[in-house]
Amino acid sequence: MKQHFLKRSEGAVLLEFVFCFPILFLLFLFAVQFAYIMITWHMVHYAAYMGARSAMTVNNVQRKTRAEAVTKRILAVVSASPSDNKDAKDRADDKYIKLDGWGRLPNTKYLDRQVEVEIPMLDVDPRGLKCTVKFKMLLHVPVAGRIISFFAKKDKTEEESKWQEKLEQQAYALNPALLGKYANEWTIDEKNKLKYPYITLSSTSVISIPYATKYYPLTR
Repeated sequence: MKQHFLKRSEGAVLLEFVFCFPILFLLFLFAVQFAYIMITWHMVHYAAYMGARSAMTVNNVQRKTRAEAVTKRILAVVSASPSDNKDAKDRADDKYIKLDGWGRLPNTKYLDRQVEVEIPMLDVDPRGLKCTVKFKMLLHVPVAGRIISFFAKKDKTEEESKWQEKLEQQAYALNPALLGKYANEWTIDEKNKLKYPYITLSSTSVISIPYATKYYPLTR
């Protein structure tokens, strides 16, 4: 009876599950967050292309306004900002978030603050018209979002830089709880102190300007 008890493995299997499940679950969260990032990055790249394409149909003064309208309309789909309602005063403009026959896109309250478009007033690029789109993507997946935002953070403090070096040298375990205070957070609501971890996705597109629109008149 004693030998049979020593050969039982139920406790070992449970112990292996306890050690492995958190790691596997963390990998699952990373996979979900990276999937969202890749989808959003493709949308940012497409928005930059469409922004440049739409901007070259108007004169230099109107280019940025035209490009912003197009890029915000595209990126409203992946805005994923906190929920808003029809009575909100600081919501995004309906021309960006309202779809004909469907209604307003949800979770687009801070769309205007997420999108930044850069177009030179003059044709300084010999290849054609250049449009750069920068998009602040909010990372909503727990744990994984904060870890990714920390490593994507450019302006790290001295304390954060030293901590990252220790992490890369595996001096400490990658503890998500410790990353909470170091995450790259964006305060989107000062009144309610609403903060979200984020990364900035950027894409630049250059389109050759046809001869017919290269010397477009300053006024129409």
